[in-house]
Amino acid sequence: MLLIPVFTGLLGYAIGRLRNEFSFIGIVLNLYYAVRLFFRSRQDIVIYKLADVARIPVFFRLDKLSGSILLFVAATGILVILFSFRYMKNWKGTRGYYLYMLLVLSGANGVLLAGNLPVMFFFWGALLVVLYGMLLIGRSGADKTACKAVVVLGLSDFVMLLGIAILVIKNGWIDLAPRVPMGLYDPMMVAAFVLIVVGALAKAGSMPLHTWIPEASRTAPATVMALIPASLCGLLGIYLLIRLSVYVFNIGSNMVLQNVLMAIGAVTVVAAVMMALVQHRVMKILAFDMISQVGYVLIGIGTGTPIGIAGGLFCMLNNSVYGAGLFLSAGSVEYWSKSDEVDKLGGLARQMPVTFASFLVFALAIAGVPPLNGFFSKWMVYQGVINIGGSGNRLFPFFLVAAMLGSVLTLASFLKLTHTIFLGRGPKSLAKAREGSFTMWLPTAVLAIICIVYGVFAYQVPLPDFIYPSLPFCVEPFGIWQPVLTTLLILISLGIGALIYLFGTARKPIEVRAFVGGEKIAESEEGRVTGVALYSSLKRLPVISWLLRLGAAGAFDLYNWLMKLLVRCRCVQDIKDDKRAG
Repeated sequence: MLLIPVFTGLLGYAIGRLRNEFSFIGIVLNLYYAVRLFFRSRQDIVIYKLADVARIPVFFRLDKLSGSILLFVAATGILVILFSFRYMKNWKGTRGYYLYMLLVLSGANGVLLAGNLPVMFFFWGALLVVLYGMLLIGRSGADKTACKAVVVLGLSDFVMLLGIAILVIKNGWIDLAPRVPMGLYDPMMVAAFVLIVVGALAKAGSMPLHTWIPEASRTAPATVMALIPASLCGLLGIYLLIRLSVYVFNIGSNMVLQNVLMAIGAVTVVAAVMMALVQHRVMKILAFDMISQVGYVLIGIGTGTPIGIAGGLFCMLNNSVYGAGLFLSAGSVEYWSKSDEVDKLGGLARQMPVTFASFLVFALAIAGVPPLNGFFSKWMVYQGVINIGGSGNRLFPFFLVAAMLGSVLTLASFLKLTHTIFLGRGPKSLAKAREGSFTMWLPTAVLAIICIVYGVFAYQVPLPDFIYPSLPFCVEPFGIWQPVLTTLLILISLGIGALIYLFGTARKPIEVRAFVGGEKIAESEEGRVTGVALYSSLKRLPVISWLLRLGAAGAFDLYNWLMKLLVRCRCVQDIKDDKRAG
């Protein structure tokens, strides 16, 4: 799992003509061993000690949680790289692209298989170096994007290292799965937990450490966005958070930390989706929507309840599925349009039916529309929030309202995107657009099917196979939700509606000229409704408009504050040097 992706990636880089072949062999073998380890993890825990380096035990550990995430990383990787074979032909300067992709998979495998924090941090830091190389591939300005990601993630990794050092001083080398989780009572333990969580949240893309992701969406290819921020970084960041909150520490032992984690999640859910509503580029809208989804995971884990943590884990897996699917679908559209600006898109549903159907499934899933997987995982998070209310936490209404409001706003965001890309009348420049080769539509179709299966058959597939076994406690049955029965009722309702349409409106259509405000629209491209102005009224609301302006200006961007601080320090130093010279 560590060596094969590196070896095949280097072979492909050295022999450029066989780059695709070696990359394909590498990801297939990676998936093969991930499947083997997944089934092995269901039988027992595997520990493999490699050596002692400077008195640090270097060992790897496979359990049910790491086995599940390994399988998701490998499956997402093979779909993204398969999509890349055709999509990346339009991009220049991509010689090292497939090498970076395979190195990312190897580093992710190392993080997931690490047995203790020092080993995990080694692979965690290696991923930062590879991420920098990947973000250099892209449009003009990619170097600035890569620099920003390294600064934000590098500083958060340094903070994480301080937390690890505190644990070393206090307790020695801490395993990632000790026999008994530690309580969060000692101030040093609380400090270590908070510092390590900072690194996990930056990787996952939670506010306020999220700003590198929207910046990357401006320059990076859709495949990089699908694998790195949407899937892999979210999986690794939340994986580490679950390890810390459930296995290493007991998050339920400190209500203050629970509320802080849930508050960060609630703010991330609402603030990120509000930013998504007013964007004018498809990739940036998707970037903010994916950041918003991280908030649900934080709320679920922050509850400290079995059902809430299980819901957070389920949200994490679902985010990797429809997050990758959304970026790949947008990449298929960008392949033909050469742009992701919303006013240059439209009317592609007939020309790209598979991509449209897949995108619609992803949009409904991420918005939490039943009976898809996004609804089920968010419903579990809601249950966890309600449970803490019964335990005496008086802040639970705030978290519950924020989570539910986020779902509504996410649906509004994807109504805008679906209309903008696939409905209405498209520009003449997209008249020749069509469905791409099978390497482009097959990955999105597979991910869409997973969204349906994980929602309709949640009790039969994801919960017993991936979610419940990955947690060290029993999750009690909850609610009366029956996804299979609900799906049948929804299908019957849609069938009745289709019959009414076919034997009613469809038999006697009435054609009229489109008009706005009583005036007919000219039959020209200027008459298209692109969705650019949709939700623009948010910019005129008293408080929200002010916050949106601050966000657009970068007032909440940690990177901007750091750069201003460095410039000021440099100016002060120059003044001192001038005085000495004078």
